[in-house]
Amino acid sequence: MKSSQSAPLVSSTSKRRVPILLLSLHTLLALLLTLLLGCNGGTVLNGSQEPLQIENEKLKVSDFHLNAFVPIEKKIYDYPELPALYESLRSSSDGYCEIIHNRKPFRRDVALKLISEEYLSQFWKDRFWGSFHNLVSGCWNFYIMNDVRPFDDFRLVKSLFPEATKHCYSVGLMQPYIMHNILGCEDLNFLDVDWRIHYAHFQLEQMFRDQMFASVGDVPESIRKLHLGWIAFSPTPVQAKHAVTPATLCRLNQNECMEHLSLYQKNRVNLSSITWNLAKLHDADFPRHPGMPVVYLSNAIEELYTSRSQFDLLLGRVAASIQVGKQALFAYHAAGTDEIGLYRLVRKAEKTVDASGPLTPNYEIETICRDRYHRANTGALKEYTTYFETVSKTQNPTACKTLIQEMDRD
Repeated sequence: MKSSQSAPLVSSTSKRRVPILLLSLHTLLALLLTLLLGCNGGTVLNGSQEPLQIENEKLKVSDFHLNAFVPIEKKIYDYPELPALYESLRSSSDGYCEIIHNRKPFRRDVALKLISEEYLSQFWKDRFWGSFHNLVSGCWNFYIMNDVRPFDDFRLVKSLFPEATKHCYSVGLMQPYIMHNILGCEDLNFLDVDWRIHYAHFQLEQMFRDQMFASVGDVPESIRKLHLGWIAFSPTPVQAKHAVTPATLCRLNQNECMEHLSLYQKNRVNLSSITWNLAKLHDADFPRHPGMPVVYLSNAIEELYTSRSQFDLLLGRVAASIQVGKQALFAYHAAGTDEIGLYRLVRKAEKTVDASGPLTPNYEIETICRDRYHRANTGALKEYTTYFETVSKTQNPTACKTLIQEMDRD
């Protein structure tokens, strides 16, 4: 088993690297300027002075991913190390995915390039269509945003908490960029258990640094350069590299969705840091902050993806990141609908506990607003509730749709 401690940088002779040409010319220049200007306390990136420096962009890896995947060698990766990591993951995963999708027969040596010996049987037993292990291995990837108008979720948060300093966390591919554009996040934290989603984010980050989304008109041509593979529910045969169009990234509202990539090109300079969390929700890193964490969950806390115990761990981790009396916000969005819920976590003073046991944060959950949730993929709309409804102290909350309508009238 690999050590879960962050390992020091290794030499090029002890770890396979891809050619430096994988870094764009602009990124190479930015790295050079970082070295030249670091001693002077400033870094010039993208032709302007900005707070978002390369050293403030990192990938953080969970213990599960560290131990399960051969190419992953440590818990924290700096930005310049990511091209080599993703190239190693991509090439080893493509070979395994060809087996998973019945393009080639099983070969143990090919599978072991991606998955460690101790985890291989676990992955192979769960290799069937749409399985969790196919997703985390990069063979079944949900790039498309099927949340209906998540723009409204973030507009409502901004309306309700206009002055709060927001530390933003989000699942999904497009949602984090929309989130920052509307909320003006202090920092942006990407959440996903699938390394290929983070690989897509990293490719986009390289494009943002290269000013490839300077205008809305640049977006369709630029996204065609993304390397997105093994797309779940693809209308075309699943493969190692798919053609990318706006419909690949956004199921609905594609023009507005694409505009947000161009907006983020301008707004990303206001971020103090970017962190990609390769982890399950409850294993993600939630560092202590003086402001308000805002966690966009989409529908990732449904029972299919998150157990009740994992949900409780998630709440505890977020509660531990804020001070007593401070608050965090969770935004839930029912899949394939415009039905949403906003939930507030308030950190309370700790209760007296047995000194021999672990100290868990004390908090309360209240529902700011909640629509009635329906499953849109069951043929008939079937109403359901989430774990939040079992822990919230709020009875009969206002519908979020009502608050959005009132906000739009003002």
